[in-house]
Amino acid sequence: MTFSIRLIRENTWIISGEGCDCYLLEGQKEAIMIDAGCSSENIRAYAQSFTTRPLKRVINTHSHYDHTGGNGFFEEVLCTEKISRSAKNTMGRNPDKYPLDYTFTIVEDGDVINLGGRELKIIELDCHSPGDIAVLDMTDRMLFTGDEIDSGQVLLLPGYAEQPGQIHAKAAASVETCLRTMRKLEALKPQFDAIYPSHNGSPISTSYIDWFITLCEGIISGEIVGRKDCSSRSYTTEATYYPYPSSGYLRGEYKGASLVYNSKLIKDQDYENAETLLPATPLHIIASYTSRR
Repeated sequence: MTFSIRLIRENTWIISGEGCDCYLLEGQKEAIMIDAGCSSENIRAYAQSFTTRPLKRVINTHSHYDHTGGNGFFEEVLCTEKISRSAKNTMGRNPDKYPLDYTFTIVEDGDVINLGGRELKIIELDCHSPGDIAVLDMTDRMLFTGDEIDSGQVLLLPGYAEQPGQIHAKAAASVETCLRTMRKLEALKPQFDAIYPSHNGSPISTSYIDWFITLCEGIISGEIVGRKDCSSRSYTTEATYYPYPSSGYLRGEYKGASLVYNSKLIKDQDYENAETLLPATPLHIIASYTSRR
């Protein structure tokens, strides 16, 4: 089996495997997963062995296949409409290895999912990738952020193809959009005690929100100028999703916050010419659309 599991608090586990870190949350009536990783092995069956509550549903924080590859093992996949558009894009992986004949249940900003004595609120962010979300556990005061916040870096790369042959070149968000997203999370800080991301360790401090706000403000004002070397220990030049030097991406840093952003897309108004940008990474070309519907 390719998975490992760790209890991080009562009725909450983190499952690590191929792709991202996923979360298993247990209520009084049912259990649910947040993200599904991208192993071709059945992550639902693995997770079900750790809870006596029925596990039938998964929530996708965003559409990238390292989070959605295991969707087909679940009876119900919950996500925003924008996430559903490219969640079946296997991003270069062999689609024959995955069950892709599932459908989506669309959720929206503010929707509440009741597991029985445990309520989860959908927080649409639409920043790291189109329609992406955070999940606020209002009962146990936990915020699950997908790839929107983590201790390695947040990537403001383009989204992936939603139809055959398509290549997105403009970043999913400008730095100004990222700032607006972080301020939305800042307003929610009284409702959670820690942040639970999908990569690079969990949990992390709520201070990351403050650091990202300062970082975005500094980039917008020009006080912080990112470096051309976008790499880190967890983001190397060998990664297929590492930006081409010609694509204009920089890495800005402030304390524990790191942001990989497009130097031509600082403010929302910069999107006027965004369609003329070059493809960002090798993966965006590989993933021009490789899945079956």
